[in-house]
Amino acid sequence: MKARSPIKDARWMLPMLLVLFGCTKTISVEQQPYTERIAIESLLEPGEIPKVFLSRTVPFFTNDQTPSSLFISDADVRIASPDGVDALRPDSIYNRFDCRWEPFYVGTTAILDNTTYELRLTYQGRTYSATATTGLPTVQIESTDYVSEFQDIFGGHEGVIVNFTDLPGQANQYRFIMVRSLDNTHETVDDREYSSTCLADGETVEVEEVGRFVYFDKNLDGAPVRFVVEPAYTARKDDEGLIYIQSLDRPTAEFFDTLDLQRESNINPFVEPVFLNSNIEGAIGIFGAVARSVPVLFVFPEDAL
Repeated sequence: MKARSPIKDARWMLPMLLVLFGCTKTISVEQQPYTERIAIESLLEPGEIPKVFLSRTVPFFTNDQTPSSLFISDADVRIASPDGVDALRPDSIYNRFDCRWEPFYVGTTAILDNTTYELRLTYQGRTYSATATTGLPTVQIESTDYVSEFQDIFGGHEGVIVNFTDLPGQANQYRFIMVRSLDNTHETVDDREYSSTCLADGETVEVEEVGRFVYFDKNLDGAPVRFVVEPAYTARKDDEGLIYIQSLDRPTAEFFDTLDLQRESNINPFVEPVFLNSNIEGAIGIFGAVARSVPVLFVFPEDAL
């Protein structure tokens, strides 16, 4: 068989390369009619003062999407229990890592264990309500470990490994939480690769990293569970963090699970878009109950930058 001429191949490939890389076209997407809704998030944890994060939804291409610009400050927010009604008021904290204010509604009375609470929220003449019951059992973390790289649909990452045993005799849902101190040399591990511009050299701020996925113990009642989780921020050797396993009630777990699936659908064309499982009629969001395990100390054995 006669070999093909490399000169002829080059002549054939040149027009193809021009077609593939020589044209750039900007496409304008027309904004479609949009009906604003409200988004509500409140997770009740025994011993903690209740908070309700309340914001308005906006179209996808809206430029200003900071917590402060989307916050609804003129709602009537109450949380009722057999012990009475707690009227929440607007408040905020300054997130020094992200350099922005984060507003919310805050109550005055700590959440009790084994108690049913009702959210009563009124805004622009409409009332939104939901109930949640505390008293979720928590697991005991048995061991932790570290892996330099593991693969998921988002690529290769370092991983924190957590081992525990599922609580038998009931349906359970869990997710990972790590609390640690960061300085301005740490970055987010997502596409932003952001480092804080608000922290002075050597200054640290405590940050809570919540795991992206939710684990359901379907058909694995009482079985060993192994989490391999990518930290939300880069790590340096000897960085320390407190690791928790958070138990979630079913509505909360389903809400955050569908939220994770929505994120996957944005980057994976083989994942179908999903609707969020809100338990607040007329709104997007969740009013639910959570509980944390006793924490364990984790020390990063190497740089992960």
